[in-house]
Amino acid sequence: MLSLLKKMAVLTTTVCLATVVWVGSADAAQLTVQKGDSLWSIANRCGTSVDSLKQLNNLNSDSLKIGQILNVPDQVANQSVRPRTDSPDSSRGVVDRAVAVLDYAKQYIGVGYRSGGESPSGFDCSGYVRYVYKNFGIDLVHTAAGQYNAGSVVKRSELNPGDLVFFNTGGAGINHSGIYVGNNQFIHASTSRGIRIDSMSDSYWNTKFRGASRIL
Repeated sequence: MLSLLKKMAVLTTTVCLATVVWVGSADAAQLTVQKGDSLWSIANRCGTSVDSLKQLNNLNSDSLKIGQILNVPDQVANQSVRPRTDSPDSSRGVVDRAVAVLDYAKQYIGVGYRSGGESPSGFDCSGYVRYVYKNFGIDLVHTAAGQYNAGSVVKRSELNPGDLVFFNTGGAGINHSGIYVGNNQFIHASTSRGIRIDSMSDSYWNTKFRGASRIL
């Protein structure tokens, strides 16, 4: 009876920075995708690979949805809980990730603007941001305001490359998004010039800036 109760017990703890529920044996685990999670970030925190997670969960793409349940590899379930740390290794991982995102984003400089577009045949602002980050397993909505709510809010003075930046170019609320490059510059889909890099110090963009969020 004791053995049966142990097998039926459901223990909840925290691992890989997500809520994990063990059901049955100690080597079977699942986690719930939280806001800002991606396959890459989960794999990195859990010490496994994106390919391993995709294979374990029968995933055909790198996109995740908030609330989605993922299986965690057996070896991760058997590890002790690892709290979040800001170690040099983890910081380097974020920097490397941001460099990869920006390198990918810059490949599309010169692509024209297209309202509602989210492909290399033409982008609008949020469609471009969505397209870039989807390549890295982060599934954002196709609206600037929705993208603002997808990450953790950061101050303008604390921006890092890869952060999302948001503007109000007319009307009410946030209606334009881009990706921070560094040195007060950002890459975005301009309605008149397509994908390009502009300075946030420019008198126009400086006055239109409304906020930033971090998803890496």
